Amino acid sequence: MMNMKKTFILLFVAILPLLASAQKEEVKVTVVEEESTAPWRGFVTNGFWDNWFISIGAGGQVYFGEYDSKDDFGRRITPTFDFSVGKWLMPTLGVRAQVGGFTLKGLTTDPANIYAKGPSRVDGYYKQKWQQFNVHVDGLLNLSNWIGGYRTDRFYEAVPFAGFGMIHGCSSVDNTKFMFVAGLINKMRLSNAFDFNIEIKGSLVPQAFDGDTGGSKGEGILGVTAGFTYKFNQRNFRREKPTEIISTGVSPEMLSAAEAKLAEQIRRADRLQDELNQARKAQPQVVKEVKAAPLAIFFNINKANITAKEMINLKYYAEIIKNNPNQVYRVTGYADKATGTPAYNQKLSEKRAQNVADALVKKFGVKASQLQVVGKGGVDNLYEGGVQLSRVVIVE
Repeated sequence: MMNMKKTFILLFVAILPLLASAQKEEVKVTVVEEESTAPWRGFVTNGFWDNWFISIGAGGQVYFGEYDSKDDFGRRITPTFDFSVGKWLMPTLGVRAQVGGFTLKGLTTDPANIYAKGPSRVDGYYKQKWQQFNVHVDGLLNLSNWIGGYRTDRFYEAVPFAGFGMIHGCSSVDNTKFMFVAGLINKMRLSNAFDFNIEIKGSLVPQAFDGDTGGSKGEGILGVTAGFTYKFNQRNFRREKPTEIISTGVSPEMLSAAEAKLAEQIRRADRLQDELNQARKAQPQVVKEVKAAPLAIFFNINKANITAKEMINLKYYAEIIKNNPNQVYRVTGYADKATGTPAYNQKLSEKRAQNVADALVKKFGVKASQLQVVGKGGVDNLYEGGVQLSRVVIVE
């Protein structure tokens, strides 16, 4: 108790100057939070091979030429297919290349038109039908992430796009023209890897693409396709951790002075600790040894099981063993020489000793390392009073 009081006093003396210094000099710490930014900002751009995707779709398209309005709209619808490869550069911006096309239909007044098919109709128009395919590169804007913030679990996302490319009409003459493309991709999330898409796309082409040069100056194609997108790993973006700017309001001179004072107090505390250690070494150490009388556990003839009465004695002795963790105890088993052969008595004495050791360890929590188990076999009159007293295990 005196040592504990002395230790407390020495530590209090060491800490007291620091407390006084802290009262004299007040240090203010201010945390400046990062200015709030738009929810789509602050994301790390992934590597070149990250955030790639492929898409495939099929649907219908309609060509709008000089005379196409003279035909039923439903008859002008033709099938179309597209295949895309793209990459998201950040949660809101991406780029893709798309190949698409198939069949187009229209009307013309010129029987020599490169796409004219069959005889003239009653109204004087000739049907047009031709194959076309196009290639274009588009810029993508994820409007949902732009407005609502980046989320990986959003079911629907609106992605407008616009781009430029080339369109080729299959005919007897070369008919490759420049085209402008714009539209909207309606993305519906199916899983982390797959989306279902409905794409609405409009394309502007030169007037002469359908072989006619008169009439409307602007011609184009309106198409709607449905399909699927597969997103390759890495699929998601991670947000940068905001930087916290901490202003302490402490000048370099004040910091240096505080560091010097702290170093001095540490040196003083070390000296006090050394003095305390020396004082402890000077005091004599008293080691108490607890010795207990040997314990005798008696057994019935030819038996190795411990009776309930003897188990009570063994329980109390187990507490003595556990209170002396550095002490090793010897568990010695015996049998009476008058009963059985020497070999039988040896096994019986070993079994009795082992049963006592197992009870101490498994039932009463004694460490097995504190026990030495020995069997002495059959003995003659270990204690005065009869051979039954030789059927015993001694713990000492």
